[in-house]
Amino acid sequence: MIITDGFVESVIFNLDPLIPVFASLYPPIGRPAEIQVEIFHSFVLMMHTNTPLDRWIETFSYNPVLCVIAGFTLDNLPKTSSYYDFINRIVLLDDHPNVIPPSFKPTKKLKKGEKQPPKNKYVVTKIVNRIISNENKFFKRLYRRPERFLQRIFVRVAVDASIALGFVPESVSASGNGTCMRTAACSYGGKNAI
Repeated sequence: MIITDGFVESVIFNLDPLIPVFASLYPPIGRPAEIQVEIFHSFVLMMHTNTPLDRWIETFSYNPVLCVIAGFTLDNLPKTSSYYDFINRIVLLDDHPNVIPPSFKPTKKLKKGEKQPPKNKYVVTKIVNRIISNENKFFKRLYRRPERFLQRIFVRVAVDASIALGFVPESVSASGNGTCMRTAACSYGGKNAI
């Protein structure tokens, strides 16, 4: 709630800015996608109640109050397949994940003070050359990351609304490390040699 000039205004969880964002997930031909915003709103409610998806969909059949809160009517309740289709379109998971072959221990015993020779000596050079030679393919793959679309949803719903309400100034600059890549760094730190 926001109090302005003695009046109390209620802030409604407005998801209308997500309509063009969700429209980009569906083709412009065929039957239009109509209730994607309501399905997303239903997911938010489901997460707050800690209810599994199948049980959550069953509750709509006997709880009209939840239908109204989610934005549905008894005539346009989505089926379970609509929820799973929505998840698949948002997350954009690759059907063929890269499988890394298992690494085997070397059979050759090393002498004291001897190091294992590098397996891929010029791996960084190969990666850089691959990116430079086909830059469009690299950026296309980079922007298809699953969290990229979720970040767009967060910007439209939370950040833009916070700026419009004056909670966040427009001139703020923020940075953070949101990388999804695992590194070989040790969480306990390294011992410094003296």
